[in-house]
Amino acid sequence: MPKVCEGGTYLDKYTEEDIVKAIEAIRNGMPKKTAAKKFGVPRPTLQFRLSSQFVKPRPGPTTVLTEDEENILVEWINM
Repeated sequence: MPKVCEGGTYLDKYTEEDIVKAIEAIRNGMPKKTAAKKFGVPRPTLQFRLSSQFVKPRPGPTTVLTEDEENILVEWINM
């Protein structure tokens, strides 16, 4: 994490959209370093997002039903 002066805050200077565009460019053959500079996203952030360790968090609590169970319930309700 970057150093921040006491009482200061750290604000990202890039958006989720910038990250998505950079990752798309990398998957199309652009080097990570070039994509990082072009889209203004730190290279380590791109490396982490491309790794298998990254899982986009879901908002809210964990679900009780599986997706299949939810679909069965929806079908039953719509009958």
